[in-house]
Formats: sequence, structure tokens, C-alpha cells
Amino acid sequence: MAYDWEKAATQEGGDYAERIPAGVHDVEIRRVLFGSKKGGAFRSRDGDPQIMLIFTDREGREVSQMVTLSDKAGWVLARLLSAAGADMKRMKADGVLPRDFANQEFARANIVGRRLSVDLKYKRGGDGKEYADVTPIRARPAAAAPAAEDDLDPESIPY
Repeated sequence: MAYDWEKAATQEGGDYAERIPAGVHDVEIRRVLFGSKKGGAFRSRDGDPQIMLIFTDREGREVSQMVTLSDKAGWVLARLLSAAGADMKRMKADGVLPRDFANQEFARANIVGRRLSVDLKYKRGGDGKEYADVTPIRARPAAAAPAAEDDLDPESIPY
């Protein structure tokens, strides 16, 4: 079968972006996925809702991480959001729960576009596949990095 150059030239992006290598990187949460066409909504083994976060670096490379939206596993999302500058006190005061991020509109409004530094490692799972371990790096208040010109206006992100 011949390669369809015309289709490839008009696509928004390839099926797979280059993978971000292991190490410390500045990333942006570019997309949130809620399920697959084949399997429906993402769910944990215990049946809790999950989302997949797609991180990109300045070179357009990507890495993804599944996040479970339960109270027990909510610490993963909390650490990511905190490192990305979310107002954690306001979220608590407003009664926001991890499962609220299963709502596509809410999740996209509060996650997509956030920037943070991460320590990225890859680990081999029991199925033999390699999985990303994305650990957020919390910025120290005294050593906050200067804002880049293309950073989002903090007022445009609800939390």
C-alpha cells in the first residue's frame, strides 16, 4: 500500500509525536483525553473515572500520564495542579473534588494550558510496556521563574 502523502500533509498532526526523553523538562498540559474510541471512558481497575493528560515540551515532543479521579488517588492530580500554579485553597473552599475533573468542560478549563516542570522517568510495567512516571516539581516561592511572553493569563484559568 502506498503512503498517502496528501493526507499526511493536511493532517493537523501525526498519529504519534516524538516522545519526551527522561529527565527534567518544562512542559505544558496540552490535551486531556477522557476515553478511547474502542474502549469508551477511561476507568481504573476499581471502576473510578480516569483521564489521560498529554504533556508537551517546547520542541513539540509528548508524554502522557493516566490520572485516577478518586479521593484516594486525588493526590496525583493535586500535585500536578499545585506545581502548575492552581489555587488549591480556592479549590477546597469551592468544594472541588477529584471526580469533578471527569466533566470534560471543567477539566479542559482548569487543566489545559497549565505549565510546570516535571521529572520524567520511564518504568516497565508488568505487561512489558514502558510507562511514563511524571513527577511534578514544585517551584520554590522565592525562586519563581519569570513568565514567558506566551504564558497564559492566570485570570483565564478558573483555578
